[in-house]
Amino acid sequence: MNMRGIDHLAVVSDDMPVAMDFYTRVLGFRLVHVRRVPYEQDRWQPPYDNLRHYFFDMGNDSLFAVFEYPKGLPRQQRDHIGGMQHVAFHVPSERFDDMVAHVRSCGIHVVGPVALGGRFWSAYFLDPFGARLELATDRSGARRGVVESVLQTEDEARAELQTLFSDPAEVQKWLGRMPLKSAAAAV
Repeated sequence: MNMRGIDHLAVVSDDMPVAMDFYTRVLGFRLVHVRRVPYEQDRWQPPYDNLRHYFFDMGNDSLFAVFEYPKGLPRQQRDHIGGMQHVAFHVPSERFDDMVAHVRSCGIHVVGPVALGGRFWSAYFLDPFGARLELATDRSGARRGVVESVLQTEDEARAELQTLFSDPAEVQKWLGRMPLKSAAAAV
């Protein structure tokens, strides 16, 4: 694979000072770059000229960006096709409860923590603009990376893929592309 991970995610706000306060105070990100973006046609960028586009360090050499759109625009529906459903930030298990407590102490309504099966434990909340955010951790006790923690056995993956594809060859094609854990490792 030629990519290392996320360079940056970009969300939209209509009040940059509120966004700056939320992402630095509540999530502990550090503001690292501020700029304006001129509109250029045919580049798939926002259809507004001279927008603020600020970048925050979210850890592990990855950035979180915020565009400031004009006030009064309709809000995105995260559960519609093409919308961003949520952003999940990984929190090491030993810091998870403290991070959830910190978000709550900032006056933010938090749903969870909830067990989602397997290694998944999550707590959910909204940013001031309605973007759904998640703190995610692995409470299984195993010490492994995020990707490794979600690997499945061939049987587990096959069972789900068979609900999507009726052609066994298509199921096998996708299984052949997936890293899978051995059945012995699943026990």
